[in-house]
Amino acid sequence: MLINYFTNEKIDIIFDRLSTHIERNFKSSICKDSIVHIKYLLIDTFKDRSNIKTFYDEGISFHQRGALFIESISFFDFLRKNFIAHLPNNIDLREAKRIERLFEDVVQLFSKGYLNSYTKELIRKLELFINNIKSRDYNETLLHNLLYHFEYFRDFLTAITEGKDFKNVKHTECDFGKWLNESGKNIIEDELIYNSIKLFHKNFHNLVSIATDYLKNRLYKELFFIIREVEANSLWLSNEISYINTKILTLEFSKDFLTGLLTRRALQQIFNKYLEIMEFTGQPISIIIADIDFFKKINDTYGHLAGDAALKHFANIIRENLRKSDYVFRIGGEEFLILLPNTSIEEAVKIAENLRRKLEETPLIYEGKEIKLTASFGVAEFKDHNNLNSLIKEADEKLYQAKREGRNRVVA
Repeated sequence: MLINYFTNEKIDIIFDRLSTHIERNFKSSICKDSIVHIKYLLIDTFKDRSNIKTFYDEGISFHQRGALFIESISFFDFLRKNFIAHLPNNIDLREAKRIERLFEDVVQLFSKGYLNSYTKELIRKLELFINNIKSRDYNETLLHNLLYHFEYFRDFLTAITEGKDFKNVKHTECDFGKWLNESGKNIIEDELIYNSIKLFHKNFHNLVSIATDYLKNRLYKELFFIIREVEANSLWLSNEISYINTKILTLEFSKDFLTGLLTRRALQQIFNKYLEIMEFTGQPISIIIADIDFFKKINDTYGHLAGDAALKHFANIIRENLRKSDYVFRIGGEEFLILLPNTSIEEAVKIAENLRRKLEETPLIYEGKEIKLTASFGVAEFKDHNNLNSLIKEADEKLYQAKREGRNRVVA
């Protein structure tokens, strides 16, 4: 028995070192009770190798308690190296190989349990996501094909949890791939995005193919990392399709006749799309509300046509200095709202400051006259708000603070 090579004192030394290693290097909480439990499981396994099956349940337990997989694996790697190092000097090298193989099997069984628990949780999240997008406003064609993809992903994960074979068809032969290669380009007009979606979809199937090979060979540690890659790939695909869908929806709403910007009635639906993405990815959303300073004075001094020209001038400056993923709305007379997906409040402040400076440096030329314009900006990030209205209210309050403090400034 392997246990004969290790005294209780040696085993205690190894696990004391493990405790110190965890305290210094690990971010997730693996409590001392876990270390003691692993210790006795290993002792039992050294006495009788058939006890190794208990590490499957340990993998499930580690996942359910929130331990990071990469740290959990290094946990066992640390033990493997230390147990080999504490073998007697005159030991047959084959005994070191036995310990090496035993720990390899421990890691694979532990990984299988962890993966099983992780995959079941991922399936539950996918079911919620699928039901959620069914209840949202989606272009019908995009919705059907996005559902094809995620149902395929769910079936793949189910096969893993049940230990069944999974038939991974070519990326051009699944329902999503057929649509993408036949009529998808008619909807996804942006060639760069279309080519990126094709590439990521192809990679998705390549990863599934690798995963099925790992599953057949019972390489559960390697399989876990591939599943994470597949998950990230699908998430990216979903974000791109949601982005395309939102762009399509904006065309269904009328634009402001004067500035060509979106109107307020388009705001709620577009915001809801990015709120859904934020809930799934954790990416922030910020807004900017801007108001032209002393707009009434422009109308009174130069006439209402000059006021219209000022609105168009500011709208053009905003459009020219934003990213393709951003949205601009005219929500009032001289008031504009800018929706910034995947943007923190710090980034939003920089964007607002750039717009403020560009407007100040670019006067309106109207009927040969140079009219200097400035604007005030309020910035807010969606964090603890209940809805879009409360977010707008906060940004509005910041805007009026900017006006009280002298105008031509950004307040967040």
